Order: sequence, then C-alpha cells, then structure tokens
Amino acid sequence: MKKEKKKIKIIEGIEKEAGIFNDYALIYDILYQDKNYKKESRFVSELIKQYSLKSPKELKIIDLACGTGQHIIELSKLGYKVEGSDPSEEMIKIAKQKNKETNLNIEYYNESFQTSERIKKKYDVILLLFSSINYLIKYEDITTSLKNFTSLLNEGGILIFDFWNGNAVIRDYFPLKVKRAYKRKKQVIRISETTLDLISQVSNVKFHFIVVDDGIIVNEFDEEHQIRYFFLQEMQDLLQSHGFKVIGSCPFLENSKPVSAYDWNVTFIAKKC
Repeated sequence: MKKEKKKIKIIEGIEKEAGIFNDYALIYDILYQDKNYKKESRFVSELIKQYSLKSPKELKIIDLACGTGQHIIELSKLGYKVEGSDPSEEMIKIAKQKNKETNLNIEYYNESFQTSERIKKKYDVILLLFSSINYLIKYEDITTSLKNFTSLLNEGGILIFDFWNGNAVIRDYFPLKVKRAYKRKKQVIRISETTLDLISQVSNVKFHFIVVDDGIIVNEFDEEHQIRYFFLQEMQDLLQSHGFKVIGSCPFLENSKPVSAYDWNVTFIAKKC
C-alpha cells in the first residue's frame, strides 16, 4: 500500500469548503468508536422531553455538524424524526451509507452553520453536539450562525448544544496528548499539541495523524484546528442578544447537576424568544 503525505490543513471555522475534514472523516468512526453515542443520545432525549413543548412523535429535529450521523441513528432508534447537516462532503457521504446499513431514511444536507439557512425548513429542536459551536472563531460567524438557527426554529423551538467552558480550558488543558484507536488490522494514532491564545480565547490544536493498516503506514497527515472557548456568562449574553433565552444548563451528560465554574463541557438549552 502506498503511503500518502498530506499538507497541513488549517481549520479556522466550520465553513463550506471543499475537502474540509475529509481526511479526518475517513478515520472518524475508528477514532471515536469508544464514544458512547447511546448514552449521549439518551441524555439529549431527556433534555428534549424536559424542555420541549411538543411530544417526541410531533418533533422535527435537525443535528447540525452531525459528522457521520451516529447520534442521529441512536435518536432515530428512540423514536425521534431527525435530519442532519455537516460541512464535510465526506462525512455526509459516510452518514448516507449508514442509511443503507441501518435501513433508515434520514435526510442529510451539506451545509455549515453559516450556510444552514439554505436548508429552508423549520424545526422544533436544533442540536449542536460534540462542542461543534467552538469552531465559530469570529464574531461575524457566530452572529450569522445564531441568526440562521433562529430562522430554522419554529416558535418556541429550542437549541441544545455543548461548548468548552473557558474557566476549565485555561486551568485544565493538556499541552500534549496521544490517542490510539484500533479496528481489526487498522490503527489510527493521533498526536495533538495544544497552545492557548488567552486574548482571542482560541485553543490552537495541531493534530498529527498516522494511519496504519496491517502493520504498514498507509497515510499520514496534519491538521491545525482553531477552537474557541467561551465563558458561561459570555455565552448566555451572546444567545440573549440574538433572540434566545437560556432555559436550562448542566454539565454534559449530567442533566440533574448544576453547572460548576470548572466543568469542561457545559450544555445549554436555549429557547427561541
């Protein structure tokens, strides 16, 4: 097998660009096979039941930045009607392939947060999972995205999302991490080096990926992700200034606990006013 060496891609935001996240998409499900999608989907389901005005069977839901669609599959099994969107064409291609494998007929769109107004539909719940909102670095992108979320939601609709809490990031981040994941004869090694820009509230993460198949390195590439972290009051103010009211919050996966100052992943539930 021929080894490929890729140039560095700098990911500055969730934008509609050809090829963004596409190398990552091919190894995404291997890298996150230990992610408990069932538990996370049950957590989301509990929040929907607690905060939505409609019954689960009445709800129309969209998962923006859905990746390869695994949350959507799990939520569909729980009886929800969910659609998905992602800026990566390769992610969407994999998600659509899962439709065939699971005998589900899920609608997918190839749009970013900033272009999601093109979907031209109305939903009762918008999901932004896996801290995807942190890829909105610039204020204009945040503003555009929040306006789009408002236009996509029905009256009384809710936005459920998780994000990195700045207090925890500054105190607890790791400058260097190594993750290894295996699937049959394939191995993925991800080395991440992180630095913080305390002025712009951006975490700069340099990823180096090594893909090994049957003992041979078949691909090796780098990506640099710029990920913004938000402070709790800052996020609440951003939502309020764009027509949302925060009606609930909790640490991610812990809907019965109040948010503490140093929870890394915080979940907000915001209602369209």
